[in-house]
Amino acid sequence: MPGRVTGVGDLGSQYKSYIREECAYRPVASTTYLSGALLQMVSLDLELFTDNKCVQLSSTAATQQKLAGFVSETWPGFSGSVPPATFVTTANQSNIRGTQLIDAVLKGFHPGVLIDQSGAGGVTVTDGIPLISSRNSAGYVQGAAASSIPGSGIAVAALPASGIGSSLTAATLAQASQTDTLTGTPAVGDTLSVTIQSPYASVSPGVAQTTTWTTPPLTAAQAASVTTAATALAAYLNTQANFAKYFIATSSAGVVTVTVNALSAGFGVNFGTGSNEQSAFSISISGMVANSLTFAVSSTGGTTSTAGAATLTGGTGYKGTVPAWTQVLL
Repeated sequence: MPGRVTGVGDLGSQYKSYIREECAYRPVASTTYLSGALLQMVSLDLELFTDNKCVQLSSTAATQQKLAGFVSETWPGFSGSVPPATFVTTANQSNIRGTQLIDAVLKGFHPGVLIDQSGAGGVTVTDGIPLISSRNSAGYVQGAAASSIPGSGIAVAALPASGIGSSLTAATLAQASQTDTLTGTPAVGDTLSVTIQSPYASVSPGVAQTTTWTTPPLTAAQAASVTTAATALAAYLNTQANFAKYFIATSSAGVVTVTVNALSAGFGVNFGTGSNEQSAFSISISGMVANSLTFAVSSTGGTTSTAGAATLTGGTGYKGTVPAWTQVLL
């Protein structure tokens, strides 16, 4: 099964590749392959050709065998599509032999392996903790007290020592949220604002960033009551692209609830003065990660806005991506 090794070349180049071993595999039908997914070699009756290069998503069985690497973050999908990529049928695979392949990382650094911390037997993931095949989601991994695979195991987490993403607890997944309660007497022309911590910026390493979303002035219909005003605020938030990719807003009886979007985009983090591209990473804010994000509200005119707390709260578990050092042993 031929593989290849990529490594750092010109240190002054625009892109510096990771030093790692990679391999290309064939897919099986009706499977969606995501960047960072853990792969497993298939049984012989699922092989398309005699080269034994077909893979599927790793199973959730407690005893895991034939693990084959993580889908590379640089893989463009089948025929240049963008992930998620589903290979539907084997019929056209036979006609275009050798072209529909999945790039996988066998050994070395991967910036975003899929992890689900809600599986049975999981432990809190911190820097250097072993990762085993998830007991809850096929193709994912989870923290383990010790690896169940001989040698160094599937992978070990590569996380910061402190701050956002430094400790990912093992628990049933629940999304963090916070409330904005509207009181008073809304009036035409009032505005309503929500401010939430946003991804760090490369131009200001280590400095927490925030984004504020402010409604247009309320119309007569929107200002009829705190209930209609809250409905207007939730609707406005959900139409803002830089809000919707991280959060979902709902309203009821004058209370707007902002909840983390379970499918949120990656949240960029860097680590202060002196940071460079090697000291930054991206993590999902799914589960307990978002509990530390700051939250504030305000309003103008006759409407009073009150935040439930100064941060999002209530998130448990974690399902998203983590940087990791991988070493899959068949």
